[in-house]
Amino acid sequence: MLQRVGIGQVRFNVPGLTADPRGVVTGRQMVLRFSALERLISFLRLWSGEQSMDDFQPGLRLVQVRTAGGSREALVVVPVTSLPLIDAAARAARTAGGQCFIGAGKHFVQYRDSRAPLGYDSASLEVAEDATDFFLYSEDHTQAYAIVGDLPLDKLLLRLDLQRQHGNAPVRRDLLFLTVRRGLGALVIAYLHKAERRNPELRVAAALCDSPGAGAFQRGTAFWILRLENVPERLLGVLGRTPGFRLLAPVTDNVAIAVGYRHPVHLGSCKHVFPADRFFLFAPGAAGAIVINPAPVFSPIADLVRLQVPEPAQRMDLSPGETARGNSGAAEAAHPAGRLELVLPLRLEAAPAGMGRAVATLVPWNRVGWVRSLCYAIPASAVRGYRLALLERGVLVIAPDFLGAFPFGQLFYAPAPGLLVPLGWELRPAVSPEQLSARVGAVAGALVVFPGPDEAPFRIAADAIETLEARALGDPRLGDVRVEEAIPGGAPVEQVGDIQIENQPLGPMPMWRVGR
Repeated sequence: MLQRVGIGQVRFNVPGLTADPRGVVTGRQMVLRFSALERLISFLRLWSGEQSMDDFQPGLRLVQVRTAGGSREALVVVPVTSLPLIDAAARAARTAGGQCFIGAGKHFVQYRDSRAPLGYDSASLEVAEDATDFFLYSEDHTQAYAIVGDLPLDKLLLRLDLQRQHGNAPVRRDLLFLTVRRGLGALVIAYLHKAERRNPELRVAAALCDSPGAGAFQRGTAFWILRLENVPERLLGVLGRTPGFRLLAPVTDNVAIAVGYRHPVHLGSCKHVFPADRFFLFAPGAAGAIVINPAPVFSPIADLVRLQVPEPAQRMDLSPGETARGNSGAAEAAHPAGRLELVLPLRLEAAPAGMGRAVATLVPWNRVGWVRSLCYAIPASAVRGYRLALLERGVLVIAPDFLGAFPFGQLFYAPAPGLLVPLGWELRPAVSPEQLSARVGAVAGALVVFPGPDEAPFRIAADAIETLEARALGDPRLGDVRVEEAIPGGAPVEQVGDIQIENQPLGPMPMWRVGR
C-alpha cells in the first residue's frame, strides 16, 4: 500500500529513496513499465523527439520481464541524472500508456503525480526472492518481475520498419547518398561525372561496398554507394525515380534513411547506438538496416571514370607501285598508314573540399586600395616575405608558404612548383609535379597561373615579380630628402635673461573656462 509523502519528510520505508532540497522523492534509478512492445516503441519515439537519449548513457537498459502469472512485459531502467530530465521521461512514458516508478535496487514506488506532488512511499516491503528482480509498488497493486532477457537498443532500432512520409516533404540537397547496383555503377559514375563538369557546385564521391550475407560465411551482394553534395533540382528528380537507385538522406554522420521515409525513433538523439567505424543504411523492404563494416572510404568519381584509350592502328599498307621481289614471294617491308597519338588535354576539375592551402591571391584593380590599407596592418614578416606582380587583370600577391593576411581576391594554391590553381579545383590528369612544371614552362622562377576552367592559363616571367617591401617603398618623396648642412663648432647659444615668476590670483573657479 502506498502513502503520500508529506512536506519535510526525510525517512522512507523503501530503500534508496531520498528527498531533494524541494522535498520531492527521488532515487538512483527510474523504471518505466510497458505492457506491450508497441507501447515501448511509442515511448522511444516521444522521448527521442523531446530530448537526447545519449544524456542517459551509460545506465540506460531495456529488458523483457515475466510476471508471476507468466505474462511478458517490457521495462526501461533509466539512471536518475536530474529531475527535469526524469520528469520529461515520465511525461513521455505516461503519454505512451506506461507507468513510472522511482527507487533503487529491486524496490521501486510509483513516481510523483498530481495527487502526490512530492511522491509516494510504501507502507511495507515485499520479501525479495532470488527469482525476483523488480518489485513495483503502485496504488492498485504490487507486482514482482523476473528478467527474461535484455532488449538491446541497437538491435531494436535496426529491425524496426520505416514509415512513409505523407505529402511533399522537402529534401535537403546539400548532402545525399545514393545506392546503385554493382552492374549499373560504371554507367552511373560516367553520367554523374559529366553532370559534375556541368555543375561546378556538384561534388560526387563513390565507394564499392558489400552487404552482409545471410550466414556467417555467405557472400553478400556488392553495390555502389555515392556521396552527393549540392545536388541540382533536375538531377534530384532523375535519381529519385530511376529503378535500381535508392536515394537516402543523412540523419547523423554515419546514418542515412531513404528519402520519403522516416524511422519510428528519432535516430539523431541516440548516436551512441551507432559506432563511428560503421555506416548504417535504412531502406524500406529490407530485413533490417544495412550495416557497412568498416565504414566506406569515398573516392572522387573523377578517379573512377574509365579511360577510353584508342586501339593502335593495325592496318599495314604496301608502298604504291611496289610488288613482291623474286620467286620467293617475300614482299617489301610494309609501313603503317598512320599513327595515333595519346594526347590528353590538361584541364581543371572540381576538387574535394579542403584540398590545398592558399599561397596567392589575385586582387582586381578596383580593390587595390584594400591592399594598400592592409599593408599597414600585416606583420613585418609578411611585408618582407610576400611578392607581387602587376598584371592587366589585377595585382597577384604571392606568399612563400601560406597566405593568411589577405582575406579577399581570387585565392590560389600551388599543386606543383611554379603553378597556381584556384582553390576548389585541381589539374587533371594527375601527373607528377616535376613533369607538370617542366611541360608548362614554370621554370627559372617563372609562374604559370590557371585562372579558371573556362580561361586559358598565362605565364609570368621571373623579372616581373618583385617583393612587396620594394614596391611599398616606391614613394617618390623618399628620393627628395633634403641634405641638412652642418654648422662648424656648433650653433651659437642664445643668451637668456633672468627668469621672473609672477603669481596671479585664480579666483574661486579656476578651471571654469578650460576646454571652452
